[in-house]
Amino acid sequence: MSKLLCLLCSVLLAGTAAAQSSSQPPQSQSPTQTGTGQPSASSTDPLQAQQNPLSTAQRTTDATSSTPKSTFDVSTSSSGGQDQMMGELRMMIRNTELGGDTTQSFLSPGANTFGEVNFFEDKKFLTTQRIQILAMVRGTNDYSIDPETTSLQKAYVRIYGPRDEYIVGDALMNFSRLSLQQNIKGVATSWKLGDKWKLSLINGIYIDRYGSLYKDVLSRPYMSWVDGARLEYKLNKNSIIGANFVSSEDKTDSLPDQPVGFAPWPASNRLGTVDGRFNINGLRIDSEIAYSWTDFDKRQSSNCEISCDSNQPEPELGYQGDWAGRVEAIYRYHKFTFRGAYARYEPNFASIQARQIPDLQDMVARVTYDVNDYITLDGTVRRANDDLKEQLPYETRLLGPEARVSFHNLPFYTRGIFDVGYRYRDTRSSDSVSVSRTLSAPFAEFTMPYHSTYFSIGYERRGVTDYVQLGDTGYTNRVYVAFRGIYDVGGWHLNPIVRFELERQSHEPQWPVNPILAYDTNRLNTIGLFIEAPKWFIAEMGYRNSDATLYGPNGFNRPSYKAALTYKVRNDQNILLIFGFERNTNDFAALLPYDERVYGVTLDYKFGKKAQR
Repeated sequence: MSKLLCLLCSVLLAGTAAAQSSSQPPQSQSPTQTGTGQPSASSTDPLQAQQNPLSTAQRTTDATSSTPKSTFDVSTSSSGGQDQMMGELRMMIRNTELGGDTTQSFLSPGANTFGEVNFFEDKKFLTTQRIQILAMVRGTNDYSIDPETTSLQKAYVRIYGPRDEYIVGDALMNFSRLSLQQNIKGVATSWKLGDKWKLSLINGIYIDRYGSLYKDVLSRPYMSWVDGARLEYKLNKNSIIGANFVSSEDKTDSLPDQPVGFAPWPASNRLGTVDGRFNINGLRIDSEIAYSWTDFDKRQSSNCEISCDSNQPEPELGYQGDWAGRVEAIYRYHKFTFRGAYARYEPNFASIQARQIPDLQDMVARVTYDVNDYITLDGTVRRANDDLKEQLPYETRLLGPEARVSFHNLPFYTRGIFDVGYRYRDTRSSDSVSVSRTLSAPFAEFTMPYHSTYFSIGYERRGVTDYVQLGDTGYTNRVYVAFRGIYDVGGWHLNPIVRFELERQSHEPQWPVNPILAYDTNRLNTIGLFIEAPKWFIAEMGYRNSDATLYGPNGFNRPSYKAALTYKVRNDQNILLIFGFERNTNDFAALLPYDERVYGVTLDYKFGKKAQR
């Protein structure tokens, strides 16, 4: 079962990107995405907020949560050649009360303070260049917020122009999917060489925070030196080919001792890839081939004596090489849309700065047919397996077909969407006795918008048949209902959100010794309300309860309440005084319960001058 779970996790993690790309056209990246640069803004679908009723209240309720999040965001700022400066000052004081088994809570009891200063400036520099400066500094006496208490969260200096860019500090790197996708603290540069070529270089450190470099922080995190280069050639407007090289060297002396035979990370990793994105007569292809050389770190393995230095790699392992590849394509022909994706990661392939999973082969094929303006047919087939070099006791294979019919733009209800479909998963091992499991899941979902009100309801029935672990055979019925409203009444903005989910599973966990039918029930309830007055005030309230009744008996109940009242000082959006309350209760059937209550007040002051657009 553990091997099956590992394969399923691998398919889920490594195949998600392939599945998403198979359902969406591959898009050419912007210059900052394929080289150096800071994060660009990503668009957000407002309808996605109905999945989380508390998301609309997140800006203010975060002020009283256990990990306050900054509202200072410069990713959407575009100077347009004009100078601008923005800053934010956030100060919070809160009181935390803990009850029950306090050892299970991550919060720090008592009075806590928090302060954060953020600054950003973009102005003309020299003749054709511009300079950006960003700094985010935090201070607190609450270790649950920040174990450093005083820390530099993010900082960089960026000098850029029409044909070059230089960054010192935090740089978000995105060479390619198999080579480098990380935030590196160091030096990043890029140059346009003529009209077709572009060269990007990076040298720095991958680590969670600046303080981990020079402070003796408890539980020091993983750290590595990173060097990388990307040479990109633009074939035409929609086609690009690039060559990437990335070197990652672990600072093993920064990591704690590991148990016998445990191999958390490679000690050093070298990687070369070639990627390309092409558009040929409507056929769009995104592909990449990679090869890695890795010195795997197996501290204190069976060949290492107790006296060995556990902070150093095991000697004489040497570098091991292996390859990986991926390709995704989409093609539209009349009413048909064809999508496909293939990924293969050999067992010894490693790309530490891109977080790929080894020993996995994943294939996806999808066809969509528009019957008419109202009906769309969609079919998908997926296959995944491990044991690519036959070094494991057995191979585990997963086959997953899926069919869906979508009704939309109906003459009697143009905004309604009705989906009905069927999923099937078959997971088996090559020895036919270790893993043998099937899952069937018919489902249906109906979304009914009416003016500014949105209502959706869905049902799914999952039937699992396990021929090895017979007690895992059973059925699960899942029902979910969601409601969201976006109203404007007399200048008042109202946004209520309600969502309810219920899963009920029937199975026989002790079969065939004691064939008793058992039921497990999982429930998730979320309620949120956002109210903005024409002037002065914003009120936000949220409730979330996740509870389960499990066979054993076992289970838990975790209600959470959040509320915040925001006062706009002088009715100014840039000066906010936020009063917040949060309570989290955790009741367990087999453990002692605990309770958290947080009261706080936050001052959020923004200043500066934005560029005129």
